[in-house]
Amino acid sequence: MTTKQDKSPELKKGEIKQILIQTASEILPDFEFLTYKNSCYTFQRLRQVNNLTVHELLHVIFTLKDKNFACSIASRLNSEYIFSNQYNIGLLNPHKDLKVLRHNSGALNIEDAYYFHNGQVETTTKTVKEIFGDFKRYGLPFLDKQVERLISNSIVERGLDYIDDLQTEKKKLKTDITEELNKGGLLLSSIKHPIYVDLKEKLQSVSGQSKDDRQKIPKTAHELLEIYWTR
Repeated sequence: MTTKQDKSPELKKGEIKQILIQTASEILPDFEFLTYKNSCYTFQRLRQVNNLTVHELLHVIFTLKDKNFACSIASRLNSEYIFSNQYNIGLLNPHKDLKVLRHNSGALNIEDAYYFHNGQVETTTKTVKEIFGDFKRYGLPFLDKQVERLISNSIVERGLDYIDDLQTEKKKLKTDITEELNKGGLLLSSIKHPIYVDLKEKLQSVSGQSKDDRQKIPKTAHELLEIYWTR
């Protein structure tokens, strides 16, 4: 793909932006171009779940030099995570590589991990159409599944109720928990703050949890408190 030539012109610097925006408007018109930041083009759709705003994001990192695209998809309950490039398998702010979703596999070889182009308009446009086709086919079900989780997951419901009722000074809570995390090498097990411990225990007491969800409780408790002190 990267060496095969076509008869179209070479891509000019910045030209990819319009190709991405045009293709998104054709294939996923609900998603609007949000911004270009840290070499990443981000498209966003907002959805309301009860009284919560969910930021649904398509991230496209493009390189002309290496002739590839790296793409990912995210659903963020916490707007502070919109531009985070870290993957997340949590209950509230999941972020996953698009090719991992497409292949349903965690470990991919280099040929499968990226979308490739040849630096020319015609082939690059075809690749962009493939990317947004994959966002539609594999990404939209991922986003819908997350909305369903926010509506019906008992752990999420209990946690959101908890922070709705919480009345403590936000700035101090953030400072105290961040200090504990930093001292403990960013390990969640290092957080001994009574509010975090209480929330975690209340989430663990929810009946009928899957083993996978139960393992995510320490992270979920922390992300719930992040939502509390950022909103």
